Amino acid sequence: MSTLLLFLCNLVWFLACVLLLFIQKRKERDEVIALIGEIKRLSGRQQNVTRIIFADHKDPAFQKIDSLLSTSADGPETIVVIDAPSWLIAAREKKWAKHEVIDAKRLPSMSKSGIIVIRGGKYDIYDEAAAYLAYTAS
Repeated sequence: MSTLLLFLCNLVWFLACVLLLFIQKRKERDEVIALIGEIKRLSGRQQNVTRIIFADHKDPAFQKIDSLLSTSADGPETIVVIDAPSWLIAAREKKWAKHEVIDAKRLPSMSKSGIIVIRGGKYDIYDEAAAYLAYTAS
């Protein structure tokens, strides 16, 4: 009888953990979808956005991201959310003419760095934007 009770307690504990994990993942997904929607709204584009890059000018990888975006042949489906002083944002808007640039201060929250890749209504998040850009550029 005690082994059955122990099994039931463990089962209830396991199901509670699975439920909490599901709720947390759902909340994170809803936050990312809301962030993507807000970025699309700020950019004025609701369609054709395939990548959203988050770049912080203080990040050591910023120079690599800058270089890759400057030479990239991608079109306007890439949006770059940059956390930098306004003069640097203005300079990057000119330098990254093929990409849309949004000041991170216009968003309620922002990841420090990374990239969201959108494919057919689904998305993938990568922490290393510079590595992703370098990989996809080759």
